[in-house]
Amino acid sequence: MSAGTWSRLCDRAKEAWNRHVRYRELHRQLDHMRADLRARTAWMDELTEEDLAELLRGLTECIDAVRAPGSDAPDHPEGAP
Repeated sequence: MSAGTWSRLCDRAKEAWNRHVRYRELHRQLDHMRADLRARTAWMDELTEEDLAELLRGLTECIDAVRAPGSDAPDHPEGAP
């Protein structure tokens, strides 16, 4: 293996290691957020089809009520929270 090839291989290894170290904390945070989300939504796995249908109907009614003219919801421009 030539010196140039060895040097490029070492550089690639260093870049990969630096990327790993740089993003390690971000990956930890992402894993924590995924676990938190799974814990928060675990109750949904226990719902029956009837429960899900009722939940969806109620959600649809709420959305329709908010969108209805004259509702008590404040007007927001597009994209505003």
